[in-house]
Amino acid sequence: MAMDRGKGRGKAGLWAAAAVIVFMIAALPLSAQAGNAKKGEKIAKTRKLGNCVACHYLPGVESPGNIGPNLVESMQEYTMADRKEVVQWIRDARKFNPGTIMPPFGTNKILTPEQIDDLVTYLYTLKK
Repeated sequence: MAMDRGKGRGKAGLWAAAAVIVFMIAALPLSAQAGNAKKGEKIAKTRKLGNCVACHYLPGVESPGNIGPNLVESMQEYTMADRKEVVQWIRDARKFNPGTIMPPFGTNKILTPEQIDDLVTYLYTLKK
């Protein structure tokens, strides 16, 4: 009987270890998606980088553009669950709007995936 109890604990321990591993794997993409908001703000507001301010309103920028949507207002609609969608808007907005004049920053390698991640992290700081 002692062996049976030992085997039962072994299976329970194995299931517990498997659950921990699954949790750790599931958590990896979340931490991998966390960019640097300070770098993202610099990308958004620097005319030689993302140049978001050429078309969009962002706070603290002299003479922001108004051709594109106000990014502070736009970000109010997005939750963290929508992060991939926000990334896609920057990567290549033609997926959502084939006639857009927004440059495909990722597809055309204007910004690296890391820079896009930083930019999205910054955009999420605009949520009120």
